[in-house]
Amino acid sequence: MVSVTVTAKFHQPTRSRRREWQDAMLVYRDTKQQLVNGWDSGELGMSVTTASIDNGLYSAVQNQAIREAKAEYKRDGWMDYTAAQPFATNNQNWTLETTDNGSVVVGFPCISQWWHTPICVHDEIQEPLERILDGEAKKSRLQIYRRGDNWFCSFTVEYDTIPDGETPIGVDIGERHILAVHALGMDESMLVSGKEARYVRRKYRSLRDSLSEAGALRARNHVGNKEHRRIRDLNHTLSRRLIDFAGQFENPVIRIEALEGIRDCTGWSGVHSWHFHQLQTFITYKAEQAGIRVETVEPAYTSQNCSSCGERGSRNHDHFSCSSCGYERHADLNAAANIGKREGEPCTA
Repeated sequence: MVSVTVTAKFHQPTRSRRREWQDAMLVYRDTKQQLVNGWDSGELGMSVTTASIDNGLYSAVQNQAIREAKAEYKRDGWMDYTAAQPFATNNQNWTLETTDNGSVVVGFPCISQWWHTPICVHDEIQEPLERILDGEAKKSRLQIYRRGDNWFCSFTVEYDTIPDGETPIGVDIGERHILAVHALGMDESMLVSGKEARYVRRKYRSLRDSLSEAGALRARNHVGNKEHRRIRDLNHTLSRRLIDFAGQFENPVIRIEALEGIRDCTGWSGVHSWHFHQLQTFITYKAEQAGIRVETVEPAYTSQNCSSCGERGSRNHDHFSCSSCGYERHADLNAAANIGKREGEPCTA
């Protein structure tokens, strides 16, 4: 995955455009200040919407101001926005187009209308712009700001550098959903509940505790053997489902987190005795039998970063949201997509 930040100068915007963009920067600043003041005083709730904002900005721009202010307030507390703020809109509410004469035009909402203005294209940004125009890349939120006498826009472009014909399969292993799987470029996913595994762990842990209290150590060991067989059978089933899912794509490559990083920070008391190693081993050797390569990747921030724009987002139980680009998805599938995008090291059974 390649991520490129594009900064482009607008080509000779008219005076009316420049005047309105300057007004928008000031209103955007005042909007964010109004929000943090309201949160700090308790007059506003964190679920505030555009209905609470009375200014001339388009709703898409107001929504972005809410997202940014909320993220900054949660991170830094009350802030005094003294300088004009670049105004912004999310990735879905701005456009990039070409005209008949070959000019590249950025369109975005502001105060009185959408403005469609050509930008200056230099060599460093030509490829990412072409990838967006050809539908081969994703774009992030758009920021508009002034630098001296010139006006600029800035956004991030992300596109895959996947070898021709290769399909990365990102796999996230966890407690609530034991397998979350995403096939990059195919818009296909698989989510498997961890309910059965949790039930098995609770059941046999309770039995072991009861038998220990009764002093029946031989019976306790027998219960442990039965638990291991149940877990092994479950891992066989899970690994087979994963291999069948991956096998439907051209030249699949399964990518999983390195074992030491799998859910180290979870609060589940049984996670460190869960047979992650056995499940990974079953996935690996069955994949090798099916001619599918398996790679392990660095696990850091796979659950916290947005798989759409790469920025840090927030997770609320099973829901992931990104304040930077507005992307929302099941949290474990977002992690699986991040895993699939990372370069990995070969893994053998």
